[in-house]
Amino acid sequence: DCSRAPQREKASPSSAQSVATVTSSAENSAPVKLESPTRLTEMPVSAYTTSLALDGDVVYLFTSNAAYRLVAGQPAHGIELDLGIGPVLTDSGIVFWSKGAIWNAPKEGGSVRAIAKLPHQPQYFVASSAGLAWVDRTDDGVYTIQSLEGRKPKILVTSRGELSGLRMIGNSVFFVQRAEDNSWQIGRVRVSEGRPEYSKSKTGATPALLTGTESVVYFERDKNEIQELMPDLKTEHTWLRNFVCTPLNEFRKNVYCACVEGLFEVLADSHKPKVLVFGRHETITFIRADARRVVWIADIAAPGSDQLA
Repeated sequence: DCSRAPQREKASPSSAQSVATVTSSAENSAPVKLESPTRLTEMPVSAYTTSLALDGDVVYLFTSNAAYRLVAGQPAHGIELDLGIGPVLTDSGIVFWSKGAIWNAPKEGGSVRAIAKLPHQPQYFVASSAGLAWVDRTDDGVYTIQSLEGRKPKILVTSRGELSGLRMIGNSVFFVQRAEDNSWQIGRVRVSEGRPEYSKSKTGATPALLTGTESVVYFERDKNEIQELMPDLKTEHTWLRNFVCTPLNEFRKNVYCACVEGLFEVLADSHKPKVLVFGRHETITFIRADARRVVWIADIAAPGSDQLA
């Protein structure tokens, strides 16, 4: 029953799960045999400090010190990199911060190159075909959203309130901004202009993450609702009520999300959940989807240890 809230929430934009793929779905209520997921790898690494990216036939699993190329039926191929926290896969390679600079590493391994100097370590990166952005928090508590202008960082947004949940769609960076009175808004800033715009304010828990390929999709935890916010930041639609959906990922208007019962697909045409994997007791921490598959990380560790799949 995904209408009940989870006992604890571990998901975050940079968290991750053991990896598996699903290529079919079935109605939650229909007596259909579900296809078993393919397990790509297991590692003695925390599922909450890793992330995923998809590129053609390859699934990338990012840990703090390596990028693993995963292909079904083949052993994991590790590329040793000082990825730290918050790396991102771009069209040109794997972008990460290390030793006072932003670096780009080839997807298949090879020599890394410096993109720009950046003395302070950002919290994480986001990217689209239009460019790169990141969120940073200074030692005195000021948040900024930054992008690159040539080889130099450019500040797009500055805030004393927390900035989180970054999602880049085209040349726009969407984000969640929490105010000092604990209200929050979703904002948008274009990397070419740097003038932020905001949605109406809400109260309660901020969304853990934003997703979406055209509009912004997020899970509103206080209401257990999946919301879709249009790019104008004025029009919002409730996709599904009384349904726990965290973490989640949207691809081509369909939403893929996890709850304690398993993995679900919420279809764009009906806004009804369809079960993909049901009855698994592994905590899902990170999800990615493309046109052919859903990939996720799951925590399979025994108490007191780290193990992801």
